[in-house]
Amino acid sequence: MTDEDQKDDDKPHPEKQEDPNVATPEAHVGTTWVQPLVKFDAWWTRFEARLAAAVLGAEILSLVTWIALKGMSAEYQPPPVDDPEAPVDVSGVIFRAVVGALVLGIGAHFALRDKDPAKRRKDLRYQLGVTVAVGLGMVASRFWANAGVSYFSNWLNWLQGASTLTLLGGLRGLATRLTLWLALLGASLATAQGKHINVDVVMRFLTPKLRLPVALIGWIAAALVCLSGAYGFVDHLSIAEYKLPMDMSFGERLGKVEHEASRDVFLLRQQMKLDLHTLPKAITGKKYKDYLKADEWNGWMNGGSWTSYFRADDVKAQMMDPKDQSLTRLPLINIPGTGEETSGLLIRDVDFVFPFGLLMIAIRFLLRCVLALGRAVRVDPDAAHDDFDVEHAHPDAAPPPTAGDAS
Repeated sequence: MTDEDQKDDDKPHPEKQEDPNVATPEAHVGTTWVQPLVKFDAWWTRFEARLAAAVLGAEILSLVTWIALKGMSAEYQPPPVDDPEAPVDVSGVIFRAVVGALVLGIGAHFALRDKDPAKRRKDLRYQLGVTVAVGLGMVASRFWANAGVSYFSNWLNWLQGASTLTLLGGLRGLATRLTLWLALLGASLATAQGKHINVDVVMRFLTPKLRLPVALIGWIAAALVCLSGAYGFVDHLSIAEYKLPMDMSFGERLGKVEHEASRDVFLLRQQMKLDLHTLPKAITGKKYKDYLKADEWNGWMNGGSWTSYFRADDVKAQMMDPKDQSLTRLPLINIPGTGEETSGLLIRDVDFVFPFGLLMIAIRFLLRCVLALGRAVRVDPDAAHDDFDVEHAHPDAAPPPTAGDAS
């Protein structure tokens, strides 16, 4: 071992090089008492980021499924001979052309590709093969324009009109609510990182000593606005969606809403159980409207605790006549004794995500106030343009200037 090697060994070797831009809660700058809240804020941000990714994936899946089923269930009929200018639905043909081009193009890519990318770019056989396969997939769509129309129509109509999704307004209604949820999660994440909409003209003219109290006033005001909005939306939903009288007190309306929501959750569970009976039928291609007869429906009704939420006479009125086995019914729940339709039933419950999201944003603003008082959040108007507005630095690093420091 040389002297240079010995000198290198004598130097301290840190086990892990810290990156000041990595969100590690233990490395936050701030007073000691605020560190638990800093860690909680970091955990909350990670949780919401993952939840937002999951919601985005679910929204994409619901939209893709809806578009795919719409395309595969669209029947193509050529225009009549006597009226060649008559409008024709070609959405199914176009969708099949896209699917055919993707399938054949990807298949030709894997069959003809060379492992060396440089050779693949110069391989005329590969380029022509993939191009011909894509063109063939598009042209061939005309020959299977109506293939599987009946099967996929059965699937689409069941999901839209006789399944759990019916209670949410179908696939499109589900995508709408997921979009709203995603927007609220994004707003909460933006608030946590100081990326929310902010007019900072006044802050730029203030001295550092005044920036902190002005920032606290603004965040508290924003929290109060969010809390007021949450209260207003709950009050509106209880009146407009749950049909409760306006002269009833807010507390009484909340009790009624809780009771109605528990009933809706029970109906949701029952519909999900019914979907488990219908799903195998839909997979095998059996019409979802034709399989559910009196014995199976009555047995399923007797298996649930319906009388805990509805009158026994109203539940009995939902039974089918067991003597007539030729009768069938939709595999969709009814609301005994009310005559209400179940389509979109859960929309009023899911809409509570909006006041709940406003409540979370309000808590975010209040938490931000506490973090600022603990010197873990900068009130510099340029902080919103940084990668991280919550300080991440080594424990021995000098703390950033605060509102009480000289400029």
